[in-house]
Amino acid sequence: MDRRLPRLALRDGSQTRFLSCRRPHNRLGFAYQLAFVRLFDRFPERQPFELLEELVCFTAAQLRLDARLIELYRKRQPTISEHQQTISGYLRLRAFDDAEAAQLEQFLFEESCRLEQASALMGRAREFLKEQRVLAPAEFRIARIVGEQRARAREHIFKRVAASVPNGLAGRLEDLLLVKLEGNSSGLQAIKANPSKPSVDAMLTLLDKLKVIEATGVLGVDLSWLNGNYQRALFHHVRKSPVIRLRELAEPRRRAELVCFLWQS
Repeated sequence: MDRRLPRLALRDGSQTRFLSCRRPHNRLGFAYQLAFVRLFDRFPERQPFELLEELVCFTAAQLRLDARLIELYRKRQPTISEHQQTISGYLRLRAFDDAEAAQLEQFLFEESCRLEQASALMGRAREFLKEQRVLAPAEFRIARIVGEQRARAREHIFKRVAASVPNGLAGRLEDLLLVKLEGNSSGLQAIKANPSKPSVDAMLTLLDKLKVIEATGVLGVDLSWLNGNYQRALFHHVRKSPVIRLRELAEPRRRAELVCFLWQS
């Protein structure tokens, strides 16, 4: 397991309900579900009942019970459901319904405007649900919401950056993607290229690149509202992509990525 196993501290109503479980298999099952939800921020699947052997053994050891008793408990679906309701009340947990989904979507949209990586957004989603005491839905549902809000944030960012690009600069950005007749590479490729060895000539080349970037007028575009991590993510996409692929991008995205690339360069 990735996280440390929780202690089975029982207080207030949960302790009362736990002690009212007269049969040992019910006590084991109740404690197992309590440990499970604390560990994974969700209840175990009920049909079939989700069992994690390591957690069952841990729980049974704390209660000084035989771990094999869980086989009796897993057959008692009404009891499993009743225990989940009791534990939800004790921990003040809420189900993931439409209202909670809307809150998560708004949160992830705002996070997606500063974080580009899906894995980081998945982590932030789990943290948000835990802080809000909301039971986590299935992993695929969180991943779907992350994907939707990530795409929505991207479109918002691309359109906002592109809208701030004046016509003159837009033309100069497009010119960077053209291969000049007198050469065999584009202006963008020349900016991407780095000197292989440190030398006076290499420093002069870098200074020339800075002059080319300044001459485009791109430094007049205000990017102070866009998170630096997101800018760097767009920079790396341009740096790794061939010119032909950049030309195929939708205009707002292409312009936004080029602006961020030149700023970061």
